[in-house]
Amino acid sequence: MPNALLRLCDYTLLDPEGDIEAFLAEASNHDFAAICVLPMHVSIARSKYAGTIVCAAGGFPNGDGPLHERIAEVKQAISEGADEIDIVLDFDALMDGERDKVATDLAQMRHVCGEKILKVILETPELDLSFVELGAKLSLEFGADFIKTCTGRRGGCTPLVARTLAELLATWSHENNGKARGLKLSGGIREPGQAEGYLDIVRTALGDGFVHPATFRFGTSRILS
Repeated sequence: MPNALLRLCDYTLLDPEGDIEAFLAEASNHDFAAICVLPMHVSIARSKYAGTIVCAAGGFPNGDGPLHERIAEVKQAISEGADEIDIVLDFDALMDGERDKVATDLAQMRHVCGEKILKVILETPELDLSFVELGAKLSLEFGADFIKTCTGRRGGCTPLVARTLAELLATWSHENNGKARGLKLSGGIREPGQAEGYLDIVRTALGDGFVHPATFRFGTSRILS
């Protein structure tokens, strides 16, 4: 079963001082859904890794920098070979009631990503459930392909948050003629037993067919074995 779990994982190195060469060598030995790296590592990853490359860009791990700078970083990551982009929602603006600011950021990021997969990180440890739901709904409204729990820098995923997001996505799909948007669970998921528990939550809300890399991912910085 661990191999099946790995095929759902975005295997992640988001440390600027991390050993990217060793990471890429390790990644090439496994069948991950994708690898996730910083903008500074996209070019070398593209040259040495044959699979899908996700870039955590746009001012990661914060979502509140100047928008033009975040957009430029996303554009550069795409130009250097990123297939997917993970960005962080401006969770402080969300909690301060600045809906228009959050919406503008999301719309601009969606535009610059074009046909690339866009995952929006809600940073759920910073939010109560009402803001988790609001952030997820805004992300979906403005074209996120996936909603993602958190960066892991400020806390981890919880079963309650996973259930809330899975049920929200089930409702969204029902209201949108069965279309599916994806879910990425990350932050503190380190063991197969943990991952299996989260899969039970997702399957209950969204069905077995949802558990596929096209619609479901784990984010992890270690091998789940």
